[in-house]
Amino acid sequence: MKLRVGTNWEFDLLDALKGTSVDALFGKLPFDVIGGARPGFVLPQVDRNFIERYVRACHEKGIEFSYLLNAPCLGNLQYSRKGYGQIIDLVEWVEHSGADSVVVGVPYLIDLIRKRFPRLKIKASTTARVNTVRKALQYEDMGVEEIIIDEHINREFKTLEAIRKAVNCNLEILVNNICLWQCPYNYEHVNHDGHASREGEEEANCYLQYPGYLCLYRKLTEPVELLKSPWIRPEDLPHYEALGYDRFKITERFKRTPLLVEHVKAYENRRFDGNVLDLFTLPRKGAFTPLHLEYFIKPEHVNIMKISELEKVFDLEVRQLIQMDNRKLDGFIEHFKKMDCNQTSCSQCLYCEKVFEEVAIVDREGVVKASKKVKDFSERLLTGEIFEAPRSHLLFRIPLVKPLLKYLIRLRLKRGQPIRPPGH
Repeated sequence: MKLRVGTNWEFDLLDALKGTSVDALFGKLPFDVIGGARPGFVLPQVDRNFIERYVRACHEKGIEFSYLLNAPCLGNLQYSRKGYGQIIDLVEWVEHSGADSVVVGVPYLIDLIRKRFPRLKIKASTTARVNTVRKALQYEDMGVEEIIIDEHINREFKTLEAIRKAVNCNLEILVNNICLWQCPYNYEHVNHDGHASREGEEEANCYLQYPGYLCLYRKLTEPVELLKSPWIRPEDLPHYEALGYDRFKITERFKRTPLLVEHVKAYENRRFDGNVLDLFTLPRKGAFTPLHLEYFIKPEHVNIMKISELEKVFDLEVRQLIQMDNRKLDGFIEHFKKMDCNQTSCSQCLYCEKVFEEVAIVDREGVVKASKKVKDFSERLLTGEIFEAPRSHLLFRIPLVKPLLKYLIRLRLKRGQPIRPPGH
């Protein structure tokens, strides 16, 4: 088994992973010209010099490092002299940093890096959505050393087996993603995040993650969707190893070190006791690195008095509202080894609904209250209320007001741990 873990850039993490099955960490700058699959404001605010030191520290511990270039859209940046130059500058630095590989979301970058930076190994990201034999073969033909499989087919065992038999390159599976299965908001959400982590776009708008609110709302109003989400229990890894998979990816890059290590050990030991939702990324107090709220202070784009209500909206812990005892899920996976969920509707099958009723404890009143907060806030993005200028909007034209607000927010962040936004 080889585990790949998203780094939170804490050096203590490297020490904590000593002696585990983790052979590689992955991460990126919060903002660069290509962008990634997480918005920059949710990530630790590190710079190039810090990353170079961190990569050296990884190598000293015998751990490889993958730099993420996994945005699903380049905004046609590559089709101008300036944009092309910016891309080359970034990848030159990635190579200089000592990174062993890059995780790429679009074929253009695969071809570019193979041609100009042959030392760097290339991995196809989950954002490339490799979910069929044909697509896997095509990416292998492009020259990638490894493919990270589309997590939405994690429970499609026949497809996973067929892909493993068809290609010779390494394959990796993301084990603890909590996205809605076959989520209709997924492409929009990942594309949003790509632009929300692109250097130069920070001030162009106020990124509010509308698809993430819809995702969380549905999980609260239809909590069985949490069971349908294509995550993998630590106990079920042997089913995937039997197919020939031995590389597993653990998220998230903004989890605190104790939580990341807890998840690593759970998957390494192939056992977890407790609420299975604790393995995933859902709103949870104190579990994540601070959210950089100063990126929301954009009175030129939005009513920041309305934006400030975000904290109240997500001041919740899904793990307290919904609990699923992981021990009661023993054997849950067997159904999917003989059933193709793409060939039937959930309303005809009802397997997950029946299991959920047996294993879940739901605070119905709490869920209703929480979902209403999420729904009310997301509705303001449709009605336009979030963009209406407050009476005091002229105040923000005073040069020192906006920097002062950002300073006060940073000060408040040092005193407490804000809640992570939904959808990751």
